[in-house]
Amino acid sequence: MADKKILVIEDDAELSELIQLRLRQSGYNVVMALRGDDGVKKAREERPDLILMDVFLPHMDGFTALKAIRFGEKDKSNDLLREVPVIVITGRAPMMEEMFRMEGATDFMTKPIDIKALVERVDKILKK
Repeated sequence: MADKKILVIEDDAELSELIQLRLRQSGYNVVMALRGDDGVKKAREERPDLILMDVFLPHMDGFTALKAIRFGEKDKSNDLLREVPVIVITGRAPMMEEMFRMEGATDFMTKPIDIKALVERVDKILKK
């Protein structure tokens, strides 16, 4: 699935490296961002097939980043991102899941992340 690109927006360097390693082992092309604002920029530049994003990010939280990706600038780049699947990752899921789904999140996972389950979910969404 090297033709499938995944953007990982996660500020925990250890976790993002682990996610990146496992996704690459599964054949995906992975792009990384450690901050919310960088994640939005890379989403627009890279046109990923799927986005994995944390909620609590520096410089722009995940909620604001998701809104910017889905409904931000009114141009063609934003239209192309409207349908990209987004899996939100957080340690505080119960209170946030519905809010993120209303803003366009495709799926939701809680920390600590089960990496095997995460890769299986990515595979399912991208129909690997």
